[in-house]
Amino acid sequence: MKKGEIMRRKLKWKIAALAASLIVGWFARSVEAKAFVVEESITNNIIPKPMSYKAGVGKFVLNKETKIYVKGGNDEETEELLRIADMLKSKISAPTGFNLNVFKGSSTENNTINLETTDGEETKNNEEYRLISNNQNIKITAYTPEGIYRGIQTLLQMMPSDIAKNSLANGVEWSVPAAEINDKPQYSYRGFMIDVARHFFSVDEIKRQIDHASQYKINRLHLHLSDDQGWRLEIKKYPDLTLIGGSTEVGGGKGGYYTQEQFKNIVKYAADRYIEIIPEFDMPGHTNAALASLGFLNPDGKRKPLYTGIEVGFSSLMTNSEKTYEFIDNVFKEVSAISPSKYLHIGGDEALSTPKNDYDYFVGRVSKIAQKYGKTPIGWDPIDTAPEINSSTILQNWQDSNEVARKKNMMMNISIAGKAYLDMKYNKDTPYGLDWAGYIPVETAYKWDPTDYAPQNLVLGIESPLWTENVATGEQMDYMIYPRLLGYAEIGWTPKSERNWEEYAIRLRAQGARLANEGINFYRDPSIFK
Repeated sequence: MKKGEIMRRKLKWKIAALAASLIVGWFARSVEAKAFVVEESITNNIIPKPMSYKAGVGKFVLNKETKIYVKGGNDEETEELLRIADMLKSKISAPTGFNLNVFKGSSTENNTINLETTDGEETKNNEEYRLISNNQNIKITAYTPEGIYRGIQTLLQMMPSDIAKNSLANGVEWSVPAAEINDKPQYSYRGFMIDVARHFFSVDEIKRQIDHASQYKINRLHLHLSDDQGWRLEIKKYPDLTLIGGSTEVGGGKGGYYTQEQFKNIVKYAADRYIEIIPEFDMPGHTNAALASLGFLNPDGKRKPLYTGIEVGFSSLMTNSEKTYEFIDNVFKEVSAISPSKYLHIGGDEALSTPKNDYDYFVGRVSKIAQKYGKTPIGWDPIDTAPEINSSTILQNWQDSNEVARKKNMMMNISIAGKAYLDMKYNKDTPYGLDWAGYIPVETAYKWDPTDYAPQNLVLGIESPLWTENVATGEQMDYMIYPRLLGYAEIGWTPKSERNWEEYAIRLRAQGARLANEGINFYRDPSIFK
């Protein structure tokens, strides 16, 4: 925005005033960077940016005598808030050494943190919350415990970055600036995806990513559980799917799989952090692991060889065989029994070896099998070309295209677009990842919006996928996910009109210490983390 001399002087004064309360060096650009408006919200460095933030006077200082009170709208909500409060207590305990007491009820005493659900209209957002902090106490109110949990993530970001440490931090004043925050998300679906088929990741590795993502109000984790290289979930009717199909991975490693009990454990762990696990079984293409496990899925009745490369498009289920649909029905039946998600992802991308008419028939029929078990099907673009696919199925758009509304705007859409791929390299020197969608530096990852590809009324939300053809370890996974996931979280939470790259870059730089304190091997973009 073009500014006059008076505006420039005001801007310089405002920056100078803020510098006294900010850590020196919290600038995302060099001195030559273009001028930008510094907002009050920068002082708290919260990501995603709250809907409204009003700075108060003073601060709340946490100490070993601080008490946490919880009060739900009913006994069930109170018990849920107790669980959330225990998680907050645990998070605070490690770096501070404080063993805070948790009580039922509400309190107007000084030195308290109050977590309380209030009656609200049915139209209120489950994730909406209000946080008020002052010299005496902190109060977070919401219409549901889920909203309280989102508010706690904001509260933790308002505290010194050492709160993210897992060991005692000495000499820190554990203060929270006085403020009033009213907040809720733009989109109800804010997710990321981990491909555990190309390379397998353990239960603990998945839980670790759930912990990190939930801090930034991510609420969906899509697990890509089958592909040409691996089948990763136990199906008791077909044990060879994991015994054979789960026995390897890209490059010929040992692979692995989740038992149904392990999967339920992941689902419960995620649900406690208000993240919904969405299982995916890709089909009719990307199915060689299944074809290698079960001979009856092949025209000649023989198992295919296992595959450990990274090519796509060569495999296909038999779309005209009743054995195929019986198999899918049995898989979906078992998965639906252990997956409480309303969604079941049926894949549908890159089916290059499936004739178009057969493909359309297949995805239409498979979507109905998912619905038979009470699930809303999700499928990759281009499943919407099938005549049987309608508004009861969610389209996941993964191409830089505005042709999402091919079926007369009948389908809700989860946008990915080329700019949201976590497995794309940051630049030519990135040691992991691919570049078929181009390089995606941190700035590029932030500067787009789902409405670039679909009307807002058709957008269910945003998802950023991590494909793992050459991402094989937790350390490599960290590097590709962070810090880009923070930007994607903000795109999903904060309205486009409230987002600005220059302002965001300052908040992102401040998050660097938190990421480091948590042991996240994030990409230190030299233009941001100086």
